[in-house]
Amino acid sequence: MNTRCWTCVWMLAGLLVGIGLWAARPVGAASYGIFIQAPAGASSSPQAPNNAAASAAPAQAADAKKITGEWQGIISRLHLVVKIDQDASGALTGKLTSVDQGNVTIPIETVSFAAGGALRLELKSIGADYEGKLSDEGSEIVGTWQQGGATIPLTLRRPGAGAAKSTLQPKTIGNIAFEPCRTSDGNTEGLCGKYEVYENRTAKSGRKIALNIMVLPALSDKPAADPWFAIAGGPGQSAVEAFPQAGFTAKVQQQRDVVLVDQRGTGGSNPLPCVLRDFKNAQEVIGEVMPVEKVKSCRVELEKKADLTQYTTSIAMDDLDEVRQAMGYDKINVYGGSYGTLAGLVYLRRHGDHVRTLTLEGVAPPQYRIPLAFSKTTQNSVDQLIERCAANEACHKDFPDLKKEFVALVDQLDKTPAHFEMKNSAGETQQVTLSRGAFVGGLRPLLYIPDLVSDFPYMIHRASQGDWSTYAAAVSMVRNAIDKQVLRGMSLSVICAEGIPGMTEEMIRRDTDGTYLGDFQVRLYQQACKEWARGDIPKDFYAPIHSAVPTLLISGALDPATPPAASAEAARNLSSSRVIVVKDGTHGTGSPCIDGLIAEFVAEGSATKLDATCVDQIHFAPFITQSQIDQLRQKAKP
Repeated sequence: MNTRCWTCVWMLAGLLVGIGLWAARPVGAASYGIFIQAPAGASSSPQAPNNAAASAAPAQAADAKKITGEWQGIISRLHLVVKIDQDASGALTGKLTSVDQGNVTIPIETVSFAAGGALRLELKSIGADYEGKLSDEGSEIVGTWQQGGATIPLTLRRPGAGAAKSTLQPKTIGNIAFEPCRTSDGNTEGLCGKYEVYENRTAKSGRKIALNIMVLPALSDKPAADPWFAIAGGPGQSAVEAFPQAGFTAKVQQQRDVVLVDQRGTGGSNPLPCVLRDFKNAQEVIGEVMPVEKVKSCRVELEKKADLTQYTTSIAMDDLDEVRQAMGYDKINVYGGSYGTLAGLVYLRRHGDHVRTLTLEGVAPPQYRIPLAFSKTTQNSVDQLIERCAANEACHKDFPDLKKEFVALVDQLDKTPAHFEMKNSAGETQQVTLSRGAFVGGLRPLLYIPDLVSDFPYMIHRASQGDWSTYAAAVSMVRNAIDKQVLRGMSLSVICAEGIPGMTEEMIRRDTDGTYLGDFQVRLYQQACKEWARGDIPKDFYAPIHSAVPTLLISGALDPATPPAASAEAARNLSSSRVIVVKDGTHGTGSPCIDGLIAEFVAEGSATKLDATCVDQIHFAPFITQSQIDQLRQKAKP
């Protein structure tokens, strides 16, 4: 098994990464280059950490009791335990355990603790650093986790210690009352409130939905009058869960309030969950199934609390505008990632007079149908990766026949599904059958994640030799993270109203014939949507959106879901738009460069003068090779 594969879940802290249908970029730590490269500013000199430790040694000896022992924290949904000890010489040592990843333990190579309470941890094996400050009472360390260019807030607390007291005060914004609160991981402080809307906005009667809202107040003494509203991906992801840790959120918050509204059916806004996959059943995890009986059962259960026809994108964007009005804002800045780009464009069409800027990342215009487009977009991403491996000396040396291996693998699975064993979530070994469609369908969300892009050649090579362990482990971890974040009931309400209706057989043949994936996922959703309530959409839903609002569109050249062609299509009718393509980017490739461009665009209100040359410095980690795997296995031997 790929010895780096255990890092995949770390990248999916909270989701992915990814989301089952589309992955919005800011899903916990997933989308920020985590475990891709050493963080900016980290020393590459092997002597540097030792020098740092030496300089801090006197303080360590004096203050060790304050910092030694166990500390607990959460990055998105991942529970972490940090243990710091002091040896006989007085030097501090440590280790980090990821509780939710089978108690994987990572050594902390350098622990430095200075007078005044400054703590620094270096985890060189995963290219990560943590810098924090011990509180006066010694019960918590407030700091930031840095990795792969990302900076994520992380507070460590002693076991049993309560959350820190809020520094914010209750506040009424417009006519909505807000109270101090924290994100579920405790790392980010904000103001939380509720705003009720009619579930049926047309009837304006009957059931009401309490929309869940979190505001991250601007850090400036004189914040800009136009706040920043962020729309999450999915469909089915919570904005309140997705965005607080994003690097660009922190930058935008310097000057503007950040307003996060859970779209109806997600997060804390009358959530619509559906459990369609049992992780104790390995076949359901690997096979990408959407059992009709489970879809039916979920519909029956959810209809007790929701009219499932009222959870479409257009209705949700009208909710968002009502929140804007209720909070007393005129112009707002809108951000959307993945499915959130479609929602953002719909908001622009319906309420464009109130949009100052629109930022779209991983762009999907309304005419882009889920899941019809995935056959060609996945094909494009896979073919590019194969070509890049062929052009890379080390990769081509170890995998000279990658194209042949992949095509032969797909053809063989088409004739005879693969049969292999894997462990389920309970650690039990089970038999799995993998078809061609399920195999290619499972690849797409993997290719959202830079680290797995680097693993792709090795993964395919091993599978072609009958070893499915690397592929199966990656799919299992990604889907586990996905299913914890995406509420499938809301997803189905959107897709079954907007993606599937009007999809003709001619369209399906045109967009799926001759592709690796074929019509597998289209048929899967067609069957599911026969059992789901279908909402109405506006007659102009699929029409191009015309606007002069300044718009920044960001795409990754290797995106297996929303490629640059989709950005170009949307930008064609946006007269004040600019498209930025990240050559080594995938579905929402995060970096300090992209974070800075987004923040600068919002600050300036125009993309015309943005200096985007830094995107050429964004690169994936090198393809992992067989020789590297052999070396790692050799080192791991007792």
